[in-house]
Amino acid sequence: MAAKRAFTNKLEAYKTEPKGKVPPNNMEAEQCLLGSVLLKHEVFDSVAAIVNPPDFYEPRHIIIFETMKELYSQSRSIDSLTVAESLATKGQLEQVGGVSYVSSLADSVPTYAHATEYAEIVRNKAMLRNMIDMSTAIVEAAYREEMTTTDIIQSADEMLFRVSKRTQTESVEEVREKVSGVFESIIERSKNPDAIDGLQTGFRKIDECTTGLKNGQLVIIAARPGIGKTSLAINIAYSLAVKHQKNILIFSFEMSSDDLIRRMLAVGSRVHLQNIRMGRIDSKDKAQLMHAAGALSETNIFIDTADNNVYEMRAKTRAKKSELEKQGKTLDLVVIDYMQLVKPNDSVPREQQISQISRGFKTMAMELKMPVIALSQLNREVEKREKSADKTSPPRLSDLRESGAIEQDADLVIFIHRDGKDASTTTETYESGESVNRQVMKCKLIIAKNRNGPVSEQGVWFIPELTLFQEMSSQDSDEAGYGSAI
Repeated sequence: MAAKRAFTNKLEAYKTEPKGKVPPNNMEAEQCLLGSVLLKHEVFDSVAAIVNPPDFYEPRHIIIFETMKELYSQSRSIDSLTVAESLATKGQLEQVGGVSYVSSLADSVPTYAHATEYAEIVRNKAMLRNMIDMSTAIVEAAYREEMTTTDIIQSADEMLFRVSKRTQTESVEEVREKVSGVFESIIERSKNPDAIDGLQTGFRKIDECTTGLKNGQLVIIAARPGIGKTSLAINIAYSLAVKHQKNILIFSFEMSSDDLIRRMLAVGSRVHLQNIRMGRIDSKDKAQLMHAAGALSETNIFIDTADNNVYEMRAKTRAKKSELEKQGKTLDLVVIDYMQLVKPNDSVPREQQISQISRGFKTMAMELKMPVIALSQLNREVEKREKSADKTSPPRLSDLRESGAIEQDADLVIFIHRDGKDASTTTETYESGESVNRQVMKCKLIIAKNRNGPVSEQGVWFIPELTLFQEMSSQDSDEAGYGSAI
């Protein structure tokens, strides 16, 4: 974080005022804002939530507003007399134009009723100046070539994000204004209590406990290598895209887009993945693959396999979301495979890097108002327990690899646990009456953390040749002892 901050500071140091042009400002709004506070010091509360001293363009207005802020923090009244006296004590009275100028501010506004409107004008002019400063800094940095292109882009993105946050002044909400809306939503929900109002994972127990994946949620799918993290994420994405016409962006750090598409085709066609890879398909396989390819070609699934960091993923997600919105569509889900392979921003200890990455994903989910699924490795404590007497010990939240921040930031944590490594054989019968034997493995999906609901588990079959997770029947699940709350 310190390194990133250093780059941002370096970029900000390049700011220079464009020659021959007066930056955006509104002197009258600044005077009216200060005058409103002098007329009615109680309005300082509301305007201080909108503007800061540096937002004023006129230097003496900055000094006066800082003085008002000091008086407010001391619980003293704010009027022409107290402000002038405080300025005189600090030796700044003549610097701002004397008592006459302070008094004239109160006379410049007929009423304090529009104080917040004046504050918004001042803030908006300040934001325009900030954007000009930022643009100038980027141009200067590009000419000097002292920073890498990546550093300039990341620093500019950070600066722009800080500017954009200035528009979010209404973060404090009154319960009395919202309670009726929440109550109405509860009554509406009561008409169909079993409905899934978020994105469906396709697994009944998981959807019942979560009521679907929600906007702003960070969902962690975690397991040891080779257990099926990518397969489960692809199963969820494929189901949402094909069955529910959802738009999905996948960031993959392990597989090419071709490999991911082959997996989706195996899931959709139920043709052995290795046969797809080798081209060993008969006429029946070809027909099934053509059907699956047709369904997949109608979806909006986007795949990015670049070596992105969190800022680059956030920027690309924001751009794709904007692109889809122009078409009257939404970006519904982001999948990241997987967290420990994401390029870090800073040269800090690995645990801090993972903490930054985890927090970045949660911020992205909240800022862009969509669920984010991030896959994660588990540490070797799972293997150690498996080598002990308790060979069926499921993963724990403490097993999340390299950082407790993942557990803290996640809204939902789903573990994939496989009972043993032995596969069994099951017979799958198609509608045509044709049967095929498949190797399957018993697994369970464990909701180890659910910020807004219960924890639970669900028994599933994993079919390696299709990279497919499939729900167990109720009988199979009961025999395996799965499906009960934990």
